[in-house]
Amino acid sequence: MDRRQFLATMGASGPALARHIEAETAMNESGILRIGMIGREGHVGYVLDGIPLVKGACLVAYAKATPDEDVSGVKSWPAFTSETRIFDHYDEMLEKAELDIAVVCLPYHQNAGASMAAAKKGIHVISEKPVATTMEDLNALEQVVKESGIRFTTLLAMRLLPPYRRIRQALAEGAIGEPILASAQKSYRWGSNRPDFYKRRETYGSSFLWVGIHAVDYVRFTTGLEYTLVMGTQGNIAHPDYPGCEDHGAMVFRFANGGTADIHLDFLRPPKAPTHGDDRLRIAGSDGVIEIKDFGKRVELIAGEQGPRDLDLPQEENFFVNFVAELRGKGEHIIRPGEAVHVTRVCIKAREAADSRRVIEL
Repeated sequence: MDRRQFLATMGASGPALARHIEAETAMNESGILRIGMIGREGHVGYVLDGIPLVKGACLVAYAKATPDEDVSGVKSWPAFTSETRIFDHYDEMLEKAELDIAVVCLPYHQNAGASMAAAKKGIHVISEKPVATTMEDLNALEQVVKESGIRFTTLLAMRLLPPYRRIRQALAEGAIGEPILASAQKSYRWGSNRPDFYKRRETYGSSFLWVGIHAVDYVRFTTGLEYTLVMGTQGNIAHPDYPGCEDHGAMVFRFANGGTADIHLDFLRPPKAPTHGDDRLRIAGSDGVIEIKDFGKRVELIAGEQGPRDLDLPQEENFFVNFVAELRGKGEHIIRPGEAVHVTRVCIKAREAADSRRVIEL
């Protein structure tokens, strides 16, 4: 598949795929969209902020990650109402609550199991990433999703941020010619309250899967290029109390067109830094360079004989609203069918490359 074909499979202008779900399968006869949330690890705000923005959407159920979980944090969101039922485990919630969408936000090694349980009941799934932490679980999840016919996505919501959408548009229009070298950064403060499951690789998965996956995804999304091989390195030096969580790492990919992507990540951002995160992207092509500036406030293009200029940015869009629009037949979701699994598989192989100190073909 060349770059033009790849972009066509991902773009909103393409024909709807057979897997896309019509509104009737996402809503009951009264027009209510029933959401159940499982756990609250990660970026639950993308959904809890989005529910009040969608007509008919309501959080009908919440399943604790553990029976003794303090649910006061979830109850503070406007999406949580007096009608929201609380369950001690997601199995009970899936058995007793009528749901159209399940939102899975558990400790990362448990996401695949909960997603499969929901999919087997014909419930659409939004999973926090990583959707799985082992290749075995990922392959099983992929099979269940295919057999169930549900719509499955993951919270790689950086695609909807204005600078990444604008860069994707500019590259699709040929603004820098052929993309050749992409450089991306994900840097975060460590903070003071990382969960205990970060301490073990078996429960955390890896920083490639939790942090690096965003950049792996947005580089692929903006360039329209697939990866063909990967090498990497990772480690933990500054946070020995959390040996299962790498506090730094780097991945180098070869693009299908022969170009290169380098992605580095860390939990080393100082506490007094002006923002929690510092996410960057620079893409050099055969006829120019495009780059995110000022913590995502600007996108600068230098191309051909023109000097630097800022590009106009689109409005930000809520991830949950974007997902529901497809379920209701009013658009196409920013993450295409199959992509949540595909990007996770790439990151698992990148982790394997770093662990084994080998170059791995994708």
